[in-house]
Amino acid sequence: MCRWQAWWKGLVPLALLALVAVFFARAPLEGALADRADDLLNEIGESWARASFDGRDAQLVGEALSEEARVKVRSELSRMSGVRIVDDRTTLLPERRPFTFSVIRDGLNVRLEGYVPSRYARTRIVEAARNMAPDVKVSGDDGLVRARGVPAGDFAGVVAFGIDQLARMPAGRVTISDDSFSIEGRAPDFTTYDALEVTVRTDLPVDFKLARFAVLPPTVSPFIWSAEREDDGVLLAGYIPLGDARRALLDAVRGAVPGAAISDQLRLADGAPNADGWLKAAAYALQQLGRLPGGKVGLSDTSISIEGRAPDFAAYDALAAARRAVPEGYTLARFAVEPPTVAPFTFGVLKGMNRIRLVGYAPSEDAKRLLQDAVRAAFPGTAVSDEMRIASGGPPAEAFVAAVSFGVSQLGKLRTGEFRGYGTAFSLTGEALDSVAFGAVSAALKGEIPGGFKVSSSDVRPPLVSPYVFGLRRDADGLTVSGFYPDAAVHDHLLQEARSQFLGTPVNDVSSIAFGAPEGFGRAAEVALRELARLDNGEVRFDDLKLHMTGTALFPSAVDSIRTVLAANLPKGFSVELALDVAPPPAPMDGRSCQKALADTLAKAGPLFAPASAALAPGSHGVLDHLAAIVTGCPEATIEIAAHADAQESGGDTDNAQSAARARAVADYFAQAGISAQRLLAGGSAADAAAPGERVQFIVR
Repeated sequence: MCRWQAWWKGLVPLALLALVAVFFARAPLEGALADRADDLLNEIGESWARASFDGRDAQLVGEALSEEARVKVRSELSRMSGVRIVDDRTTLLPERRPFTFSVIRDGLNVRLEGYVPSRYARTRIVEAARNMAPDVKVSGDDGLVRARGVPAGDFAGVVAFGIDQLARMPAGRVTISDDSFSIEGRAPDFTTYDALEVTVRTDLPVDFKLARFAVLPPTVSPFIWSAEREDDGVLLAGYIPLGDARRALLDAVRGAVPGAAISDQLRLADGAPNADGWLKAAAYALQQLGRLPGGKVGLSDTSISIEGRAPDFAAYDALAAARRAVPEGYTLARFAVEPPTVAPFTFGVLKGMNRIRLVGYAPSEDAKRLLQDAVRAAFPGTAVSDEMRIASGGPPAEAFVAAVSFGVSQLGKLRTGEFRGYGTAFSLTGEALDSVAFGAVSAALKGEIPGGFKVSSSDVRPPLVSPYVFGLRRDADGLTVSGFYPDAAVHDHLLQEARSQFLGTPVNDVSSIAFGAPEGFGRAAEVALRELARLDNGEVRFDDLKLHMTGTALFPSAVDSIRTVLAANLPKGFSVELALDVAPPPAPMDGRSCQKALADTLAKAGPLFAPASAALAPGSHGVLDHLAAIVTGCPEATIEIAAHADAQESGGDTDNAQSAARARAVADYFAQAGISAQRLLAGGSAADAAAPGERVQFIVR
């Protein structure tokens, strides 16, 4: 028989035992199911989802990137053994358009900004950022936001790729916007810049495109660029600014040198002046290069250089004109363009009455400018006509400047004239301003010529004067020569005659050379000088063809004698105005004093005779008049006269006869001067002597 009351009392403990057993057995079951669910979700690539269990019932949470991902997770989890039902509490992540992400580096500081598709992607990105460089500090990782809208492809991989590129620069930014990749910064050197450009343009992960490569090349200083003409084209080297400068520059090359092959060795670099100004300066330089086969142009910051050889004068003139049209903000620091070569290399400075002309060629612009400065300094206010061209083939510029400066200096002493050069020789022609200038030019041409030049010819004429005046004045101080003479030969002859005719009288020469002398002037001056030597004092003056003579004759008969000699010996066309006084008779002397006076006079000069003849030479009248005046002062004395015959005629009777005849000729001259013939004993033979003063001897008795 059943004792149900006792049995019921046993059910309570049994139920408690069952509940305890179920409770302690459920927890391990739920944990095991959760672990298996995590593994499954990782295996299917949906780690964004998490599953928890209540017994065998799964509760699914998380933010999905897409509805397809939610369906996939539910389906896969529901098929997992041990799972009874799946409670899907997942949601969709907010969608971001565009889906952006940025990595910003500033030295050792790296900041992450933007959206990530999953925790896995975030972990991978943060790890890549921390491995960028030792001691790098990463910030912003906790602010990364998971979102839908991630582009196709390996998003975390492209971010890591960008971080690797940033590692090469001290500062920069990588930006991903949907499937567009952008990078900016400044490369520390050209090697890094080249590597970055190649890598980014060629190795960017698939499914992504390069939207912007804004990595700046290194900054260079000076910012240099050059273009050089070669046989078959143009070589471009150096640096080029950022932007569209390359295309514009290549267009400028094609415009300046049509059809030329272009060898582009340019590098992008930072540090250029203003890009627009730089392109204008480069285009200006290329325009000049187009005129220079084999030439070279360049920029260094804001300095322009041009070098080469101009093929002709048209090209050189255009290049020279371009020197005055340099783009604003730039300077032409070097202009080394050689002008065309000419042969022969001629040049000249021509001085007219009111204008200076520069003709021929100069070896350089600087040389020409220095010549112009010299001309303006030498001829202030005078109009200068510059017809000179620049050319090669001549003397060095320094030698040219030295020579033409010398020539200009000489032209300054001429009324009109021409200085013309031929290579390293020159000629000088013209009329001197005055006699002093003529002497200065003549002396300069005989001296050392600057620049190693030589004088090929010279025709510098003395000044032309009118009336043509010349004077000789004899007084107590000596003989003064003044006025003008036509040439050095006449001048030297007159001075020689003066020293021999005037008995040792000092000669003060203040005359100067000049053109304009009447025909026969030299002969007329010589005749006048000899007659002046007969006076005690006096002056001779020529005014063109008119001769004026004044002074004091030593005795009365000398006046008529002088008039006769002048009338007979002056060249045709000359006229004479004579105004002579006669000196008073000299004070009487005793015989000893008379002898001494005669000897002193003969010591200075003596009478001359025609060769092999007893005829007195015309140049003897002066000394004979002074000897006659001495004899006049010895009224009580008898004078014995002896003469010496020429050596070539000496011998026997002929010698004695010539000596006697010459002695009588002197006695006759004294008699004509008014000395009594009874006081004169002539016919003796003087001792052998070579000096003129020893060929006639006087003995006072």
